[in-house]
Amino acid sequence: MTLTGARPSAAGGIMVVLAWVPRLVAVHLTWVVLVLMGAVVGGVAPATATLVALLHGDEDLGRATGPSALAVAVLRRFRRELVAANRAAGPFVVIALAAGLNVALAAAGALPGWFFPAGFAASVVLLVIATLAGFHAIALHVLRPSAPASTLWRGALAGVVLLPIATASWAITLAATLLISVIVQPVALACGGGILVAVTTIVLVRTWQSRLDDALPSGAGR
Repeated sequence: MTLTGARPSAAGGIMVVLAWVPRLVAVHLTWVVLVLMGAVVGGVAPATATLVALLHGDEDLGRATGPSALAVAVLRRFRRELVAANRAAGPFVVIALAAGLNVALAAAGALPGWFFPAGFAASVVLLVIATLAGFHAIALHVLRPSAPASTLWRGALAGVVLLPIATASWAITLAATLLISVIVQPVALACGGGILVAVTTIVLVRTWQSRLDDALPSGAGR
């Protein structure tokens, strides 16, 4: 289930996308189940980290043969990530959810007038930064699982600024997916989580992998 870096022709690219649709649906359904198992707030980071590791070609997950063995391996990895991934990205997830709730309540007119415009603007900024940093943290955690949480937090916040192309590409792709999902709702229902995991793997994890490989000696930090 590893994502390859090959560059197919236009026709070949379409076939690759079509071939990946069932996989995205499978990843999406698995992501939803894992998020629910983590009580939603506590499940987002470990579910995403587990499936990003799967798509990125994690050796332990890659050794599983057959659907049953893979399911067991994914659940085992998810249980391990419940603490580790939440330690890495949980603070950003909580901040993003709190800020998002404020934005939603403000948009619904459920907050007092004094909240506008400063409180609303601050909530939007916090929502964007925390969301971006949270997924940077997940990408870093998958690549450097033994790194201290404080190091991952600093790296995630720095990555939002230091990796502008990857950050913008991730955000634009997810925003486009969200827009399409609003128009064609089955897209979100069938593969929204799969797209999130795939884009995080392709855009953020690969970019961080390249940056870390350039910064560290071969094999260092793994």
